[in-house]
Amino acid sequence: MYDRLALPRDLADADGIVFGKRGLVISVRGLKEMALAAPLAPRRALSETFLAGDLHIPLADLPFRYLFRGTQVLSAVARALLAVRLPDALFEELSALKTSDPVRYRHALATAAVASRMIIAAVGEPPALPEVAAAGLLHDLGMRHLSSSLLCATGRLDRQQTMDVAAHPLLGAFYLAGLLGWHPAVEATLTHHWQRGHGYPSLPRPPARAAQVVGVASAFTALTQARSYRSEPFDARGAADVLVGEAQAGRIDLATVRLLVHALRGAQGNPREVRLGRARPGHAPAVNQHTVIAGFPGCEVAFGLGQSGR
Repeated sequence: MYDRLALPRDLADADGIVFGKRGLVISVRGLKEMALAAPLAPRRALSETFLAGDLHIPLADLPFRYLFRGTQVLSAVARALLAVRLPDALFEELSALKTSDPVRYRHALATAAVASRMIIAAVGEPPALPEVAAAGLLHDLGMRHLSSSLLCATGRLDRQQTMDVAAHPLLGAFYLAGLLGWHPAVEATLTHHWQRGHGYPSLPRPPARAAQVVGVASAFTALTQARSYRSEPFDARGAADVLVGEAQAGRIDLATVRLLVHALRGAQGNPREVRLGRARPGHAPAVNQHTVIAGFPGCEVAFGLGQSGR
């Protein structure tokens, strides 16, 4: 489902350079081949960009105070993000996102920080940690190609709107594969709504653990931030409750949710031994018009045209 996409219009980056021509068909299967052919572009450290001055934004959010306790933790997360290295084109994309969609920009920063914290809580600061941070930062770039009215929708989505939103992982992964090759950000972008086959797009096998960490970090961050379709955010416990319930129902990886809960509890002891309580005392919003995207027939989405087929 949603693993094949026919573009009804040209797609352009922040500089107006077209990276996907109208009529082009992109697919999950073709991403790896595209990534292998990607040229090696020069990269710059995040510490040298405007993003370095914005890292405090997610770290100061009230629901995240449990995750980022103490100067050692804050320093480790900051090191991971500052060490991210990306082509200038992607920093320009993030700059455009900051201007056009500050909610999504905040979500990108927070997801990168939460994913980094989860890894640090489990295994310290491995050499690949900045790549996981980059994956969190970039995972939702496909949303830049949705209409502003859709991003600000306050009610449940209709079928066409749902299919448009369902295209964003493949759009984002397609763009990133052409710039980064087969980088963890490509897989995380493609799979952050996969939900063990209950979400989208369809995949031949489960993603790597790092990509699943980004998916859980993204979900936790989205639940705890303001959205137009909710009366208020979940608190940290309420968001964790939602994710524990999803994991126990088999829709997301239980071990990855344990990593999040382990980090929320201060990362004491072995994350594999974390026990998940059955009580659900966390705060949930009174109104939540979130649309679950699953169950539409057909595997090809004609983005923006309302057509599906094989």
